[in-house]
Amino acid sequence: MKPRIVSFDFACTLFWEPGCDPKYDARYVRDALWNVLSFIERRGFEVDKPVDPWKTYLSVWDEIRSNGPRREIWHRYILLRFLYRLGINIDSYLLDEIYEYFISQRIKHYTLHSGVESILKYLVGRGYQLILTTGTASHDLIVGVIKYWGLDKYFKLIYSTQLVGIPKDDPSFYRELTMLLDLRPDEIIHIGDSLRYDIHPARAVGLKTIYFGWRTWCRAVDPQPCITSLWDLFYLL
Repeated sequence: MKPRIVSFDFACTLFWEPGCDPKYDARYVRDALWNVLSFIERRGFEVDKPVDPWKTYLSVWDEIRSNGPRREIWHRYILLRFLYRLGINIDSYLLDEIYEYFISQRIKHYTLHSGVESILKYLVGRGYQLILTTGTASHDLIVGVIKYWGLDKYFKLIYSTQLVGIPKDDPSFYRELTMLLDLRPDEIIHIGDSLRYDIHPARAVGLKTIYFGWRTWCRAVDPQPCITSLWDLFYLL
C-alpha cells in the first residue's frame, strides 16, 4: 500500500543546530542558559553562576532519566530542578516566565536545511499529508520554530514525545501514532537521521522508513533506503 502520510523528524533532519554535532558541545543551549541566569538576576535574585551551566543542566537531565520510570521530560521541569540545584528557589509564576524566555532563546538557534520548503511543497502537491514526528522536551519549542520559519501551513500535526509522554526510541511512540491516525503502519513513511530514535523503533511497528544518513554517509549495513541529501526525496517519493 502506498504511504499516505510522510512523517519527518525535526532536529538534525529538517532543522540544524550545533547540538546535532557533538563537536560543537551544545554551545547554543549554554548561551541560552547564561541568558536565563541573567534574566533571573534582573528579577532581583542573587545568582551564584556555575562554571558551565550546560553541564549542570545536563547532569540534572541525566539524573531525572536514570531515576524512576522511563518517560519524556519537560524542559519546564528540568529548568526548575536546574535552578533549585543552584539555590534559586523560584515560584511557579516566575518559572512560567523563565520557561517562555528560554524557549524564545532556543527558537532562534535552529536553521532550516537547504531546500526543505521546496521539498514540503512538492510532497503536499503529490497528495501526501505531512507530520512532524519529534523527540523533544518542549512541544512549544517545535511549534515556535515551525511558525518562525513559516512552515506551519505544511504540517497536519506536530506529534512530539512530550505530547504523547513516550520516549521516541520506544516503538510504542510510533504505534500510538498509527492508532491516533487510524492507519495501517505501512501507510506512514518516517524520515529521520537516527537509527535509535527514528528508524529502528518505527520499523519495529511496521512503518516504512527513509534513513537520512548524513552522519555515516550510508554504509552498507544501514537500513535501506538511505539518503545523504534531502533532495533525494524528489526521486523516492
